Formats: sequence, structure tokens, C-alpha cells
Amino acid sequence: MPKVHQLPALAPSANPQSLRVGQQSLAIVNLRGNAQDPAFSDAVQQALDITLPVQSCTTVANQRLRLVWVGPDDWFVFGPQGEQAALVEALRGALVQQHAAVTDVSSGYFVVSLSGPSAQDLLAQGCPMDFHPSVFHVAQAATTHFHKVGITLWRAADAPGFELLVRRSFIDHFWQLVVAGSREFGITAQVAA
Repeated sequence: MPKVHQLPALAPSANPQSLRVGQQSLAIVNLRGNAQDPAFSDAVQQALDITLPVQSCTTVANQRLRLVWVGPDDWFVFGPQGEQAALVEALRGALVQQHAAVTDVSSGYFVVSLSGPSAQDLLAQGCPMDFHPSVFHVAQAATTHFHKVGITLWRAADAPGFELLVRRSFIDHFWQLVVAGSREFGITAQVAA
């Protein structure tokens, strides 16, 4: 059984089809506001130097940040670990005249990476979505489930791969499902640099 909140210890697989997995602790900020108000979107752009995704189920990223649409007035902002206070301060400062909410939720989530030729196959075992690249591409995001674990996910820039937002309270169960589902092709842990 994996240690609490940790990526399980996994022996490297020799199978070239093996699933490669990783886990990151990032700065994660929940942003709420009115995307129909140009002043709100402009304030976010000014604070973060990245355009707020306002189309449903989309994500945008630059070298430092990723913004993921999760609802008509709801986004996650991802940044380097340790920068959550700076992100919150920048957003709150820019949105002081707006009806908005900015909350550091970093301690409640992990970002998980699933990559390799079998990543899509593993997700298909427990998720009802079509992950073929022609249907679910790099600029898209979705909130769904993997078996009974709620996730938000997007395709990683280095396909074939995905990044998933998983609640901290479900991470151990999530890893048990991943390990069980990857038996046919093997699994290798990737330690973040």
C-alpha cells in the first residue's frame, strides 16, 4: 500500500508501452468571477500576464502558469510551488474593484502526470470520455471522473500524455486504481526534477 499522499514506489518497467506517472505539488489558486465582464478578464490578464480562458472546457498556458476553465465563473490557476501567496496577492490586487473570489487551494490537490503510449488506455478504463487527440486536444480541459475519483484533466503539451488535478484526500485511492489498471502494460514512476 502506498505511503499517504505519496507517489507509490514502483519498479521501472522494461515494457516500452509502460505507463509513466508522476506527481507534483504546485501552487493552485481557485479564481471565481464574471467572465462576461471585460474588466474582470482584463484585470486577470494584467495580474498574471496570461489570457483568461472563457470558452468552456479550455486551458491556456505559458512558461510559468496554466489556467484551466472549470465552470462559467470558475478557474484554477497553476504555478510553481511556493508562489501561491504571490499569485493570490497579484489577483486580489488587480480585482479589488471586481466581484471576485481568489482562494489558495494548493494544500487540497496534487497534479498527476500520466504519459506514454498507454496513458490514454488507462484513462479509458475508468473515464467515459473520448481521449483521441482528434477529439480531446492540447487546448482542452474537462472535469470528469476516473472510476469514482473526481478529476480535472488536460492533455499535456508532450503528447501522448495528460495532467490531472486530484484531490489530496483521494490521491491514495487514485494511485491504487492506476497501479491496478496498468498491470497489462507496466508502470514507471517519474520523479520530478
